[in-house]
Amino acid sequence: MSEYTCDDCGSSLDKYGRKLPQKNPDGYINPSLASDIAVIRISNGSMEILLITRGEEPAKGLLAFPGGFVDYNEDPMDAAIRELKEECGIDGTNPQLIDLRGDPLRDPRKHVVSAFYYVKADHNEKLVAGDDASFADYYSVEELLENPNWFGSDHYSMLEKLLEWIEKNPSLI
Repeated sequence: MSEYTCDDCGSSLDKYGRKLPQKNPDGYINPSLASDIAVIRISNGSMEILLITRGEEPAKGLLAFPGGFVDYNEDPMDAAIRELKEECGIDGTNPQLIDLRGDPLRDPRKHVVSAFYYVKADHNEKLVAGDDASFADYYSVEELLENPNWFGSDHYSMLEKLLEWIEKNPSLI
């Protein structure tokens, strides 16, 4: 039982003020799992990153890496490929884990842990925004680094982590 309670409705709250979900049959409350995807291309000698504009809250209108929740009985790598197709209309292959993101405050809705993957994709495929993405396009890394306020949630720090990962793994790009 939570030590925090909503003054208005009496619901149990987590220590950040969000309503606690019901316990699973095993007695635990587990975070949700998501997969986020990085796709990179080189255009005119400049590195570009595929991002979506969020069409729904949280962070509506802000940039984010494509991604979403892992379905029950779905491998997070498969979810990454599925989410890339749903949100950007393109196929991805060979997911490589970049980072595991678990800050309980990274999503205002609830505690969400995200597996962040680099995925290869055909850069000639036409981008078609779908699901909760209102727009999908490639953005110059230089421009993105100068505009952290363009990003929702922790996605700017994910860009920084991606760039660190590329420095350590240049042959994978």
